[in-house]
Amino acid sequence: MRDLLRYLAVLLLFGVGAVHLYEYFADYYRVIPIIGILFLINFASAVALGLALASPLGSLPGVASIPVLGRAPHALVAAGAIVFALGTIIGLLITENTTLFGFHEYGYRTTIALALGLESGVVVVLAAYLALETRHPHPSPAY
Repeated sequence: MRDLLRYLAVLLLFGVGAVHLYEYFADYYRVIPIIGILFLINFASAVALGLALASPLGSLPGVASIPVLGRAPHALVAAGAIVFALGTIIGLLITENTTLFGFHEYGYRTTIALALGLESGVVVVLAAYLALETRHPHPSPAY
């Protein structure tokens, strides 16, 4: 179940990245100072977090030699992805109610609703993943 949640979160993160890349190009966010760059950073961050969650982090050089970590690298990436998704949601809510770097968003069109749904999904799925990780820790490898 943990791996299913982890891979579902990977897909959701890729979706978050895709929506922001779409808005960067199709909705011309690329011409908005600061916000355009933030949309590209959001895309890159979502993809990087998704790839990190999908990768076998326990087999990375250096990580495998630290028995205390076990599967902690995925849990740390999951926590970072939750913070990332919440930060993105907060940024959108700020732009809906006031301005952020001089930018004000108007209305919840389809892409914004989709982004909010995907980001909320990341938070919910990874919170469930972390709950399972902490509830049933994996045994440390025997050395």
